[in-house]
Amino acid sequence: MMSSKILRLIFMGFAGSAMLLVFAIVGAAQAPRFSSLYTNLKTDCRGTMTVKQAEESGEDMPLKCKGYGGYEINIGYSATSSQFSINRAGKPDEDVVTSTMQPIDYDLKRKVEWRFANGKPFAVIYRIDLTKSDSSDPTGMWSKENKTGEHLVIKGLKGFEHIDFEVDAKTADANVKAREMADAAYAKKP
Repeated sequence: MMSSKILRLIFMGFAGSAMLLVFAIVGAAQAPRFSSLYTNLKTDCRGTMTVKQAEESGEDMPLKCKGYGGYEINIGYSATSSQFSINRAGKPDEDVVTSTMQPIDYDLKRKVEWRFANGKPFAVIYRIDLTKSDSSDPTGMWSKENKTGEHLVIKGLKGFEHIDFEVDAKTADANVKAREMADAAYAKKP
């Protein structure tokens, strides 16, 4: 009689422990694991045409940059500015994220941070220059005197378009804050 009670208690202890383990595993599986990878716009890009093709077409040479999760970054140029867009690889006409116009040398000094949840990209974070809006001289638009600041832009990729924030780069721990905003919005997918 006593041994059956002991066996029952031992069994209940094992069963309870097993249930706690299952709940812990399920709970851990539901909490996303966030991480980042980066595209360096200075070193991770290449021209999309030869110099000769660019000269013949009269265009500046656009760049294609490494992305993640089936995305790529395309950088185009105008006379005094550059602009990048994030697209599905091989679909440059279907913009997922488009930056504002930026200085012509933007790609020489910036990185794009890709935010991942459980190994899949869901957002990007990038820095932009802000200028006085009344600049009538396009060549002076990006001069040091016209610069009014910098912001970190947080944009969601396909399926996460609700992620759309900006953080003043002067904010203490601006990069950390930008990541936290992206990660918090990930869970609020409509």
